[in-house]
Amino acid sequence: MAKALLGIALALCLGVSVANAQSVKPNPSWGQLTVEQQHILAPIQGEWDGLDALGKRKWIGITRRYPKMKPEEQERLQLRMQEWATLTPDQRRAAREKYKEFEQLPTKERQAIRDKWDRYTQELAQKPAAAPAQEPAPAQEPEHPSDSPAAEGSQPVAASPETQQ
Repeated sequence: MAKALLGIALALCLGVSVANAQSVKPNPSWGQLTVEQQHILAPIQGEWDGLDALGKRKWIGITRRYPKMKPEEQERLQLRMQEWATLTPDQRRAAREKYKEFEQLPTKERQAIRDKWDRYTQELAQKPAAAPAQEPAPAQEPEHPSDSPAAEGSQPVAASPETQQ
């Protein structure tokens, strides 16, 4: 009896996994994605049709994990997708190569790099946004020669770079 129940359970599981596998197209177009998948993958919509089947399957896998992510992780993923979409093919190739090199490093070295990156991003987050650079005010010519600092007699005034031409 137990063997029969185990067999039925396995058959049901197999049937469910086959049904799930059949419901996911191997190389779906953008229009074949669900509305939720399209919403999640919106930053790479323009790239979608150029992806190979393996790349599309990876992104679809991410859409399955996305709802379980923390809001900060979701936001970071969206930003990274936007950044990726703006890279040129050469920049993407270089990024992939760097990632492969990183993955070849020993675990301790990878962790040290991650720790250093975390410290760097925390420092950036703590710094106040820099005020936009302002151009220096142009030097004003004295209206009267006696208004000039040189006229006061203490120190000669050095010529500014603009006046040395």
